[in-house]
Amino acid sequence: MKKTIKLLPLLITFLLAACGDKIEPGATQAEQQSITGLPLTVIATQAVPGQDLFIGSIESSDRGVLAARIDGRVGRLAVKVGEAVKAGQLLLTIEQNTVNDRLAEAQGGREAAAARLDLAEKTYQRYARLAKAEAVTPQELDRVTAEREQARQNFQAASAGVAQARTGAAYNQVTAPYAGTIAEQLVKSGSTVMPGTPLLVIERSGIPQARIAVPEALVGQIALGETMQLEIPALQRTISGTVSEVQPVSDPATRSFGVKLSLPADATLTPGLFVRAHRPAAIGSALLVPMSALIQRGQLTGVYVVEANILHFRLVTTGAQLGDQVEILSGLSAGETIVSGDVQRARSGARVEE
Repeated sequence: MKKTIKLLPLLITFLLAACGDKIEPGATQAEQQSITGLPLTVIATQAVPGQDLFIGSIESSDRGVLAARIDGRVGRLAVKVGEAVKAGQLLLTIEQNTVNDRLAEAQGGREAAAARLDLAEKTYQRYARLAKAEAVTPQELDRVTAEREQARQNFQAASAGVAQARTGAAYNQVTAPYAGTIAEQLVKSGSTVMPGTPLLVIERSGIPQARIAVPEALVGQIALGETMQLEIPALQRTISGTVSEVQPVSDPATRSFGVKLSLPADATLTPGLFVRAHRPAAIGSALLVPMSALIQRGQLTGVYVVEANILHFRLVTTGAQLGDQVEILSGLSAGETIVSGDVQRARSGARVEE
Protein backbone atom coordinates (compact mmCIF):
# COMPACT_ATOMS: atom_id res chain seq x y z
CA MET A 1 0.00 0.00 0.00
CA LYS A 2 2.83 2.41 0.84
CA LYS A 3 4.52 1.80 -2.56
CA THR A 4 1.28 2.63 -4.42
CA ILE A 5 0.92 5.95 -2.58
CA LYS A 6 4.50 6.93 -3.43
CA LEU A 7 4.07 6.10 -7.15
CA LEU A 8 0.74 8.05 -7.60
CA PRO A 9 2.29 11.57 -7.91
CA LEU A 10 4.78 10.30 -10.47
CA LEU A 11 1.97 8.74 -12.56
CA ILE A 12 -0.06 11.95 -12.58
CA THR A 13 2.98 14.01 -13.61
CA PHE A 14 3.72 11.62 -16.49
CA LEU A 15 0.14 11.74 -17.83
CA LEU A 16 0.02 15.54 -17.77
CA ALA A 17 3.32 15.77 -19.58
CA ALA A 18 2.20 13.30 -22.22
CA CYS A 19 -1.08 15.08 -22.94
CA GLY A 20 -0.01 18.69 -22.51
CA ASP A 21 0.97 19.27 -26.11
CA LYS A 22 -2.18 17.65 -27.59
CA ILE A 23 -4.85 19.92 -25.82
CA GLU A 24 -5.26 23.20 -27.65
CA PRO A 25 -6.44 25.93 -25.29
CA GLY A 26 -9.27 28.29 -26.44
CA ALA A 27 -12.37 30.24 -25.23
CA THR A 28 -15.94 29.47 -26.38
CA GLN A 29 -17.76 32.68 -27.33
CA ALA A 30 -21.54 32.84 -27.79
CA GLU A 31 -22.64 34.21 -31.10
CA GLN A 32 -24.15 37.78 -30.73
CA GLN A 33 -27.88 38.00 -31.60
CA SER A 34 -28.89 40.20 -34.52
CA ILE A 35 -32.35 41.75 -34.98
CA THR A 36 -33.54 43.17 -38.27
CA GLY A 37 -36.54 45.26 -39.23
CA LEU A 38 -36.97 47.22 -35.98
CA PRO A 39 -38.45 50.71 -36.52
CA LEU A 40 -36.00 53.33 -35.25
CA THR A 41 -36.55 57.00 -34.49
CA VAL A 42 -34.14 59.82 -33.78
CA ILE A 43 -35.80 61.84 -31.01
CA ALA A 44 -35.79 65.63 -31.04
CA THR A 45 -37.25 68.51 -29.03
CA GLN A 46 -40.66 69.54 -30.35
CA ALA A 47 -42.91 72.55 -29.81
CA VAL A 48 -45.92 71.68 -27.65
CA PRO A 49 -48.84 73.74 -26.33
CA GLY A 50 -48.18 74.90 -22.78
CA GLN A 51 -50.56 74.17 -19.93
CA ASP A 52 -51.06 75.56 -16.43
CA LEU A 53 -52.23 73.11 -13.79
CA PHE A 54 -54.09 74.14 -10.62
CA ILE A 55 -55.52 72.00 -7.84
CA GLY A 56 -58.69 72.50 -5.84
CA SER A 57 -61.93 70.86 -4.78
CA ILE A 58 -65.66 70.73 -5.42
CA GLU A 59 -67.76 72.73 -2.99
CA SER A 60 -71.33 73.93 -2.59
CA SER A 61 -72.26 77.19 -4.25
CA ASP A 62 -73.45 78.41 -0.81
CA ARG A 63 -71.55 77.29 2.28
CA GLY A 64 -72.50 78.75 5.64
CA VAL A 65 -71.14 78.48 9.18
CA LEU A 66 -73.83 78.47 11.87
CA ALA A 67 -72.69 80.14 15.10
CA ALA A 68 -74.14 80.33 18.60
CA ARG A 69 -76.04 83.49 19.52
CA ILE A 70 -76.18 82.82 23.26
CA ASP A 71 -73.97 81.22 25.85
CA GLY A 72 -74.56 77.79 27.39
CA ARG A 73 -73.74 74.15 26.77
CA VAL A 74 -74.56 72.17 23.66
CA GLY A 75 -77.38 69.76 24.43
CA ARG A 76 -78.76 67.37 21.85
CA LEU A 77 -77.22 67.16 18.39
CA ALA A 78 -80.12 66.31 16.10
CA VAL A 79 -78.10 65.78 12.89
CA LYS A 80 -74.92 64.08 11.67
CA VAL A 81 -72.26 65.05 9.14
CA GLY A 82 -73.41 64.23 5.62
CA GLU A 83 -77.10 64.32 6.52
CA ALA A 84 -79.49 66.25 4.28
CA VAL A 85 -81.68 68.75 6.13
CA LYS A 86 -84.71 70.89 5.30
CA ALA A 87 -85.13 74.60 5.91
CA GLY A 88 -86.21 75.19 9.52
CA GLN A 89 -85.21 71.72 10.70
CA LEU A 90 -83.80 71.50 14.24
CA LEU A 91 -80.04 70.92 14.21
CA LEU A 92 -79.02 71.21 17.88
CA THR A 93 -80.07 72.73 21.20
CA ILE A 94 -78.16 74.93 23.66
CA GLU A 95 -78.97 74.36 27.31
CA GLN A 96 -77.89 75.34 30.82
CA ASN A 97 -78.27 79.08 30.37
CA THR A 98 -80.47 81.80 31.88
CA VAL A 99 -82.53 82.79 28.85
CA ASN A 100 -85.60 80.90 30.03
CA ASP A 101 -85.30 82.50 33.47
CA ARG A 102 -85.02 85.92 31.86
CA LEU A 103 -88.11 85.17 29.77
CA ALA A 104 -90.12 84.19 32.85
CA GLU A 105 -88.93 87.33 34.65
CA ALA A 106 -89.84 89.51 31.68
CA GLN A 107 -93.29 87.95 31.42
CA GLY A 108 -93.85 88.56 35.14
CA GLY A 109 -92.78 92.15 34.73
CA ARG A 110 -95.19 92.66 31.87
CA GLU A 111 -98.07 91.17 33.86
CA ALA A 112 -97.32 93.57 36.74
CA ALA A 113 -97.08 96.50 34.32
CA ALA A 114 -100.37 95.48 32.73
CA ALA A 115 -102.05 95.45 36.16
CA ARG A 116 -100.69 98.92 36.98
CA LEU A 117 -101.84 100.20 33.60
CA ASP A 118 -105.32 98.79 34.17
CA LEU A 119 -105.48 100.48 37.57
CA ALA A 120 -104.21 103.76 36.18
CA GLU A 121 -106.76 103.64 33.35
CA LYS A 122 -109.65 103.02 35.75
CA THR A 123 -108.44 105.82 38.05
CA TYR A 124 -108.25 108.21 35.13
CA GLN A 125 -111.78 107.32 33.97
CA ARG A 126 -113.14 107.96 37.48
CA TYR A 127 -111.35 111.31 37.82
CA ALA A 128 -112.54 112.34 34.36
CA ARG A 129 -116.14 111.84 35.44
CA LEU A 130 -115.56 113.75 38.68
CA ALA A 131 -113.91 116.58 36.77
CA LYS A 132 -117.06 117.02 34.68
CA ALA A 133 -119.03 117.43 37.92
CA GLU A 134 -116.31 119.76 39.18
CA ALA A 135 -115.72 117.40 42.11
CA VAL A 136 -111.94 117.35 41.60
CA THR A 137 -109.52 120.07 40.72
CA PRO A 138 -107.85 120.29 37.30
CA GLN A 139 -104.51 119.65 39.02
CA GLU A 140 -105.74 116.29 40.38
CA LEU A 141 -106.98 115.27 36.92
CA ASP A 142 -103.58 116.21 35.42
CA ARG A 143 -101.84 114.06 38.01
CA VAL A 144 -103.82 110.89 37.26
CA THR A 145 -103.50 111.57 33.54
CA ALA A 146 -99.69 111.62 33.91
CA GLU A 147 -99.78 108.47 36.00
CA ARG A 148 -101.82 106.73 33.30
CA GLU A 149 -99.30 107.74 30.61
CA GLN A 150 -96.38 106.56 32.73
CA ALA A 151 -98.11 103.21 33.29
CA ARG A 152 -98.68 102.88 29.55
CA GLN A 153 -94.98 103.52 28.81
CA ASN A 154 -93.94 101.02 31.47
CA PHE A 155 -96.21 98.39 29.91
CA GLN A 156 -94.73 99.01 26.46
CA ALA A 157 -91.18 98.66 27.84
CA ALA A 158 -92.13 95.43 29.62
CA SER A 159 -93.66 94.05 26.41
CA ALA A 160 -90.46 94.86 24.53
CA GLY A 161 -88.50 93.03 27.23
CA VAL A 162 -90.68 89.96 26.77
CA ALA A 163 -90.14 90.02 22.99
CA GLN A 164 -86.38 90.30 23.49
CA ALA A 165 -86.36 87.47 26.02
CA ARG A 166 -88.40 85.29 23.67
CA THR A 167 -85.87 85.94 20.91
CA GLY A 168 -83.07 84.88 23.24
CA ALA A 169 -84.96 81.75 24.23
CA ALA A 170 -85.47 80.92 20.55
CA TYR A 171 -81.69 80.92 20.16
CA ASN A 172 -81.63 77.80 22.33
CA GLN A 173 -82.72 75.94 19.21
CA VAL A 174 -80.43 76.14 16.18
CA THR A 175 -82.33 75.42 12.96
CA ALA A 176 -81.30 75.10 9.31
CA PRO A 177 -81.56 78.45 7.49
CA TYR A 178 -82.06 76.62 4.18
CA ALA A 179 -82.17 73.13 2.71
CA GLY A 180 -78.74 71.60 2.40
CA THR A 181 -76.23 69.09 3.73
CA ILE A 182 -74.32 69.14 7.02
CA ALA A 183 -70.68 69.42 5.93
CA GLU A 184 -68.91 69.75 9.30
CA GLN A 185 -69.71 69.40 13.00
CA LEU A 186 -67.57 71.86 14.98
CA VAL A 187 -68.83 71.12 18.52
CA LYS A 188 -69.84 68.09 20.58
CA SER A 189 -72.67 67.50 23.00
CA GLY A 190 -71.70 69.14 26.28
CA SER A 191 -69.38 71.72 24.71
CA THR A 192 -69.47 75.17 26.28
CA VAL A 193 -70.28 77.88 23.76
CA MET A 194 -70.36 81.67 23.75
CA PRO A 195 -72.06 84.04 21.31
CA GLY A 196 -70.18 83.68 18.00
CA THR A 197 -68.87 80.15 18.64
CA PRO A 198 -69.02 78.15 15.32
CA LEU A 199 -71.34 75.15 15.62
CA LEU A 200 -71.99 73.55 12.23
CA VAL A 201 -71.15 74.04 8.56
CA ILE A 202 -74.05 73.59 6.14
CA GLU A 203 -73.86 73.55 2.35
CA ARG A 204 -76.88 74.62 0.36
CA SER A 205 -78.43 72.07 -1.98
CA GLY A 206 -78.07 72.87 -5.67
CA ILE A 207 -75.44 73.09 -8.37
CA PRO A 208 -71.91 72.77 -6.91
CA GLN A 209 -68.91 74.84 -7.93
CA ALA A 210 -65.15 74.33 -8.01
CA ARG A 211 -62.61 76.34 -6.05
CA ILE A 212 -58.95 76.27 -7.13
CA ALA A 213 -55.76 77.89 -5.85
CA VAL A 214 -53.88 80.00 -8.41
CA PRO A 215 -50.27 81.17 -7.78
CA GLU A 216 -50.02 84.88 -7.09
CA ALA A 217 -47.65 85.19 -10.05
CA LEU A 218 -50.74 84.86 -12.28
CA VAL A 219 -52.63 87.71 -10.63
CA GLY A 220 -54.44 89.63 -13.34
CA GLN A 221 -54.13 86.83 -15.90
CA ILE A 222 -57.27 84.92 -14.89
CA ALA A 223 -60.36 86.54 -16.42
CA LEU A 224 -64.03 86.17 -15.56
CA GLY A 225 -65.77 83.94 -18.07
CA GLU A 226 -62.59 82.04 -18.89
CA THR A 227 -63.07 78.30 -19.44
CA MET A 228 -60.92 75.59 -17.88
CA GLN A 229 -61.03 71.81 -18.09
CA LEU A 230 -61.58 70.21 -14.69
CA GLU A 231 -60.25 66.69 -14.16
CA ILE A 232 -61.86 64.68 -11.33
CA PRO A 233 -59.52 61.71 -10.73
CA ALA A 234 -61.83 59.89 -8.30
CA LEU A 235 -64.55 59.69 -10.96
CA GLN A 236 -62.21 59.48 -13.97
CA ARG A 237 -64.23 62.33 -15.41
CA THR A 238 -63.46 65.68 -17.06
CA ILE A 239 -65.90 68.61 -17.25
CA SER A 240 -65.70 72.27 -18.24
CA GLY A 241 -65.78 75.07 -15.70
CA THR A 242 -66.22 78.81 -16.19
CA VAL A 243 -64.46 81.33 -13.96
CA SER A 244 -67.18 83.08 -11.97
CA GLU A 245 -65.18 84.78 -9.21
CA VAL A 246 -61.54 85.78 -8.67
CA GLN A 247 -60.60 86.71 -5.13
CA PRO A 248 -58.52 89.90 -5.16
CA VAL A 249 -56.55 89.08 -1.99
CA SER A 250 -53.76 86.49 -1.88
CA ASP A 251 -53.39 84.01 0.98
CA PRO A 252 -50.05 84.86 2.66
CA ALA A 253 -49.63 81.26 3.85
CA THR A 254 -49.87 79.64 0.40
CA ARG A 255 -48.96 82.66 -1.79
CA SER A 256 -52.02 81.95 -3.90
CA PHE A 257 -55.49 83.40 -4.45
CA GLY A 258 -58.79 81.61 -4.78
CA VAL A 259 -60.73 81.25 -8.01
CA LYS A 260 -64.28 79.91 -8.24
CA LEU A 261 -65.62 78.17 -11.34
CA SER A 262 -69.26 77.55 -12.12
CA LEU A 263 -70.09 74.06 -13.38
CA PRO A 264 -72.68 72.72 -15.84
CA ALA A 265 -76.24 72.47 -14.54
CA ASP A 266 -76.17 68.67 -14.82
CA ALA A 267 -72.89 68.29 -12.88
CA THR A 268 -74.00 66.11 -9.96
CA LEU A 269 -70.80 66.14 -7.90
CA THR A 270 -70.25 65.54 -4.21
CA PRO A 271 -68.66 68.50 -2.37
CA GLY A 272 -65.10 67.79 -1.26
CA LEU A 273 -63.94 65.94 -4.39
CA PHE A 274 -60.36 66.71 -5.49
CA VAL A 275 -60.01 68.40 -8.90
CA ARG A 276 -57.23 69.45 -11.25
CA ALA A 277 -57.89 72.49 -13.43
CA HIS A 278 -56.10 72.66 -16.79
CA ARG A 279 -55.59 76.00 -18.52
CA PRO A 280 -53.86 76.61 -21.88
CA ALA A 281 -50.58 78.51 -21.58
CA ALA A 282 -47.80 79.73 -23.83
CA ILE A 283 -46.24 77.29 -26.34
CA GLY A 284 -43.22 75.47 -24.95
CA SER A 285 -40.90 72.65 -25.97
CA ALA A 286 -40.59 69.04 -24.86
CA LEU A 287 -38.79 65.83 -25.74
CA LEU A 288 -41.48 63.51 -27.12
CA VAL A 289 -41.37 59.81 -27.98
CA PRO A 290 -44.09 57.56 -29.40
CA MET A 291 -46.19 55.68 -26.84
CA SER A 292 -45.28 52.52 -28.77
CA ALA A 293 -41.65 52.94 -27.71
CA LEU A 294 -42.34 52.56 -23.98
CA ILE A 295 -41.80 49.31 -22.08
CA GLN A 296 -43.40 48.81 -18.67
CA ARG A 297 -41.56 46.65 -16.16
CA GLY A 298 -43.53 46.76 -12.95
CA GLN A 299 -43.56 50.35 -11.77
CA LEU A 300 -40.67 51.28 -14.06
CA THR A 301 -40.78 52.66 -17.61
CA GLY A 302 -37.99 52.34 -20.17
CA VAL A 303 -37.05 52.43 -23.83
CA TYR A 304 -34.48 50.68 -26.03
CA VAL A 305 -31.69 53.02 -27.11
CA VAL A 306 -29.42 52.22 -30.05
CA GLU A 307 -25.74 52.95 -29.40
CA ALA A 308 -23.20 51.82 -32.02
CA ASN A 309 -25.88 49.50 -33.46
CA ILE A 310 -26.29 47.76 -30.09
CA LEU A 311 -29.57 47.86 -28.13
CA HIS A 312 -29.50 49.08 -24.54
CA PHE A 313 -32.50 49.19 -22.22
CA ARG A 314 -32.71 52.54 -20.40
CA LEU A 315 -35.13 53.75 -17.69
CA VAL A 316 -36.91 57.05 -18.34
CA THR A 317 -39.27 59.40 -16.49
CA THR A 318 -42.41 60.33 -18.40
CA GLY A 319 -44.58 63.43 -18.20
CA ALA A 320 -47.74 64.52 -19.96
CA GLN A 321 -49.28 62.50 -22.76
CA LEU A 322 -49.98 64.41 -25.97
CA GLY A 323 -51.99 62.31 -28.39
CA ASP A 324 -49.97 59.20 -29.28
CA GLN A 325 -46.79 60.70 -27.86
CA VAL A 326 -45.52 61.16 -24.34
CA GLU A 327 -43.15 63.71 -22.83
CA ILE A 328 -39.80 62.45 -21.52
CA LEU A 329 -38.65 64.34 -18.43
CA SER A 330 -35.38 62.47 -17.88
CA GLY A 331 -33.38 59.54 -19.22
CA LEU A 332 -33.02 60.63 -22.86
CA SER A 333 -31.44 63.44 -24.81
CA ALA A 334 -32.28 64.96 -28.17
CA GLY A 335 -30.44 63.26 -31.04
CA GLU A 336 -30.46 59.76 -29.55
CA THR A 337 -31.96 56.86 -31.54
CA ILE A 338 -34.59 54.63 -29.96
CA VAL A 339 -36.73 51.66 -30.98
CA SER A 340 -40.08 53.28 -31.72
CA GLY A 341 -42.18 50.14 -32.20
CA ASP A 342 -42.27 46.34 -32.21
CA VAL A 343 -40.41 46.58 -28.87
CA GLN A 344 -41.34 43.01 -27.88
CA ARG A 345 -38.66 41.78 -30.33
CA ALA A 346 -35.93 44.00 -28.93
CA ARG A 347 -33.30 42.52 -26.61
CA SER A 348 -30.68 44.41 -24.63
CA GLY A 349 -27.23 43.66 -26.06
CA ALA A 350 -28.54 42.58 -29.46
CA ARG A 351 -27.17 44.05 -32.68
CA VAL A 352 -29.54 46.04 -34.88
CA GLU A 353 -29.31 45.40 -38.61
CA GLU A 354 -31.35 46.86 -41.42
